[in-house]
Amino acid sequence: MKAKLKVIEGHLMTGISYILPVIIGASLIVGLAKLVGLGFGVSDLNAYKDAGGILHGAYLMEQVGWTGIGLMNVLLAGFIAYSIADKSGLSAGFIGGALASSTNAGFIGAVIAGFFAGYVALFVKRKIQIKGSAAGLVPLLILPLITVGLTGLLMSVLLGGPLGALNTALIEWIKGMVADGTSTLALALILGAMIGFDLGGPVNKSAWMAGNALFLSGVYLPAILVNIAIVIPPLGYGLATLIRKRNFSPTFREAGRGGLVMGIIGITEGAIPFTLVNPLKLIPLNVVACAAGSGVAALLGVHDIMPPIGGLYGFFSVGNWWAYLIGALTGALVIGIGANLLVNFSEKKEPKTPEHDQKQKEEDDFDLVLEG
Repeated sequence: MKAKLKVIEGHLMTGISYILPVIIGASLIVGLAKLVGLGFGVSDLNAYKDAGGILHGAYLMEQVGWTGIGLMNVLLAGFIAYSIADKSGLSAGFIGGALASSTNAGFIGAVIAGFFAGYVALFVKRKIQIKGSAAGLVPLLILPLITVGLTGLLMSVLLGGPLGALNTALIEWIKGMVADGTSTLALALILGAMIGFDLGGPVNKSAWMAGNALFLSGVYLPAILVNIAIVIPPLGYGLATLIRKRNFSPTFREAGRGGLVMGIIGITEGAIPFTLVNPLKLIPLNVVACAAGSGVAALLGVHDIMPPIGGLYGFFSVGNWWAYLIGALTGALVIGIGANLLVNFSEKKEPKTPEHDQKQKEEDDFDLVLEG
């Protein structure tokens, strides 16, 4: 059972990995268009749909971005099916994802459609085999007919309505949480903790999907809270190497510089080498730090003004940008301080000779030292 769940997780991660560049690129395009509009004092570019000039160009740019974001369910379902059945699953997966969007079944429907299309395609490939000159009919005619037909039936007749109602209820519930300050804090703590738990693993990606699946419904705050949490672990361990350099081997000091870069651009995996040194101590630290960072930002009133952009530099795409930065830096400092107090990252300890002590004293003159 555990092995089967691992396989399912792998297919889901494949689908997510394929849509990441599309969502990030499309969000950046929308964000840039919004910034152009804000530069001219315009918050709604739709008024310039039929106009000319720079703002009309910004409107067109925004539509390009929204088109990309609108492909999320289509691509997610298609590439989950591709992961299962290779090219044979693509057609039914893409159509199932499109039906998930049109029936308002959302990303839950897209995931179900992708797995269904993939496994149906895999079954047809294995069970229906024609020899001779008619063998080419299977991939070109029979397989698409069966897979697209069954996936379409599943999504349009059986699951589209119930999943659409479930997705609508979920969106309204999250909107209610966003409107309620206390519930927003709870949402921030939950999403932040999930991001920090396994650093790019299934729990982390589930939180990312939960935050970004609401894009199409215009609910952006969960994605903002997720983006804040994402920068915290790599940024935190990077800061830790600066706060107390002697606690880290040369290898980890180098990794810390990379962690700072990964934190700025928003890649949680930059914290994995550090976390693996002592997972029992550092995973809880990551969870607390990410939850604290997102929670602080929520308490300070971070809010959406446009589709948010990830990374530390994403602060310019949110309202109360200073709350975004304070939240991210708060979480990073929790790791920067906590990691030094909890774990020794030196690969080997040097003998404590007078010469060694003098060398450490000279190094400490350049370090920000924490006394544990």
